[in-house]
Amino acid sequence: MLSNTDSRLDGVQWLRAAAATMIVFLHAEAAVEMQAAAQGLHFRPITGVPFGSGVDLFFVISGFIIVFASERFFAARGGAREFLKRRICRIVPLYWFALSLKLALLAAGAAVGAATFPDLTAIITSFAFVPYDAMKFGPRYPFPFLDLGWTLNYEMLFYALFASVIWLPRLAASLTAVAVLLTGVLIVWVWQPESVPLWFWFQPIVLEFALGIGVALLHRRGVRLSGLSRAGLIGLGLAFWLCVDVTWFDTAAGPGWYGWTRLFVYGGGAALILAGVVLGATKARNPILQSLSALGDSSYALYLLHPFILMVCRLVLKKLPLSEPMLWPAVVAIVLIAMLVAHRFHRSVEQRVVRALTHYRYHPGLPSEALGHQRS
Repeated sequence: MLSNTDSRLDGVQWLRAAAATMIVFLHAEAAVEMQAAAQGLHFRPITGVPFGSGVDLFFVISGFIIVFASERFFAARGGAREFLKRRICRIVPLYWFALSLKLALLAAGAAVGAATFPDLTAIITSFAFVPYDAMKFGPRYPFPFLDLGWTLNYEMLFYALFASVIWLPRLAASLTAVAVLLTGVLIVWVWQPESVPLWFWFQPIVLEFALGIGVALLHRRGVRLSGLSRAGLIGLGLAFWLCVDVTWFDTAAGPGWYGWTRLFVYGGGAALILAGVVLGATKARNPILQSLSALGDSSYALYLLHPFILMVCRLVLKKLPLSEPMLWPAVVAIVLIAMLVAHRFHRSVEQRVVRALTHYRYHPGLPSEALGHQRS
């Protein structure tokens, strides 16, 4: 039984805010670096910090929240239907809005010969969450034409799988979902099927959802750690991210990198950090932490909308007489602008749409799970 203080896991919101900020920061760095190079300026991005692991943190959080927030759906009549309804209403409208916006921009670009309009298959698979090489990056990059949507293809697979087992009690449903994911990954790892969707959906990175499920089961069983133990877990998770060079184990560490090394280093680090945050008191009335929780509420909007915000910021940067001392302030300004715009959109549009579609009071304390990172 959950106590009142567990009804809203503020710590999860802080982590979602941190993960979203990592992703936006990475892309803001890239935008400024590109503009600096165009103007002959020297800009050196931060190295040694895997900002792309924000995706892995989001996936682990997804596994945790699906178990944590679905208590009343387990072994309940109509639970699978209601679970899917809420997931679809929470995830699909904003993603389809972002896809439509990108499609409109591509149409405008194609009209003046500055872009290629995607083919019908690319459009259908992108809207249907089916992995397909819509960007023409190659078979290892089956991204939709809004390329950061690759993470949502994993998310929707996980939701569909969980909906198929939620008729079971919580523990049985959770373990069955983990078993299916693990079996699928092992079969695909050995078999290496020619089917691109099957190959993509069951890459080892999908087991990060299973790591989050494990943390959720510990939380639901009442496991609570001392402050020192939790700090130790968080420190160990950060050490995984900051001290383990993934190139020691794997030659790939960029787009299309979904393998075992990423799962163990980035996913394992994320699971340790999440466990350190949630396996203890997570409420905080500090105004700064409350603001961070609010940013966590709007992290889905931040993830999906920040590429468009960065597009506008890049146009502004081209007009500015940049100098090297201005480059890092420009990165920070872009991140802050993206946060403000996304939060405003979340409060004025996204939140109202979700409430209208689901006919229930939207509760920001039960955070959404989607996220990811563009070609990390």
